[in-house]
Amino acid sequence: MSRTRPLRSHPLLGSFLAAGLAVTACDKGDKEANAKQQEPPPPAVKVELPPPPNFDEAKVDEQYQDGAYSIYGLRKHLDERVKEGDAGKEITVRGYVQEIYVPPECPEGEICPPGKQPHFWIVDKPEEKGKKRAMMVVNYQFKIPEWDAKRWKDQPVVVVEIGKRYTIKGKFRRFSDTGFADDRGLLEFVAYKPLDPESGQELDQWIYPPGAPWHPMEIARQEEENRKLAEKANKAAEQYKKRRK
Repeated sequence: MSRTRPLRSHPLLGSFLAAGLAVTACDKGDKEANAKQQEPPPPAVKVELPPPPNFDEAKVDEQYQDGAYSIYGLRKHLDERVKEGDAGKEITVRGYVQEIYVPPECPEGEICPPGKQPHFWIVDKPEEKGKKRAMMVVNYQFKIPEWDAKRWKDQPVVVVEIGKRYTIKGKFRRFSDTGFADDRGLLEFVAYKPLDPESGQELDQWIYPPGAPWHPMEIARQEEENRKLAEKANKAAEQYKKRRK
């Protein structure tokens, strides 16, 4: 009986197989490399970067020839100007009205919270948008009770228009006496120079808001009231001295 001998691998067989696989892999790698070389290059990607910021864009004169400040000028020395305003010092500022606050309408039959007190924003340049460089102006209008309306009826009121430039006298502060606040500073309104309705030119006169405690007419009334009280007190003192004699 003949036996089948197991097939033994030849010592050189493994080498031939490894060499064949290596040649195949090299051929495949060369083909892929050639295919990649023949592919068209990808289109160039155009990267558009934003233009560098212009740090001089918002700069204007700190003060104008007549001494009025710009908003930029006020805020350049913020702490110093606020300290002066808190001490009661009045300064003048010139700027364009950017926005005027309008209280939201309350639907009929509903109860709505009261609107904020009148205020508006001014900017150094008429084309400026947003509130980044705008400054709030507060206390430019006051509600006059009906019983006192007759006394104020002939007094000019403060009227500002969006886009118009005004010179305003006020106190530069961070916190107003009426509850407004801004870390960059706001202006408590005292008076302004109105514009001529025909020419649009600024008039050389200061207009104070009717009903304001600092209005010249109100100050005159208070002074007259104090004078009468002083006279009354002096008369009472004289009568007391006479009775003591």
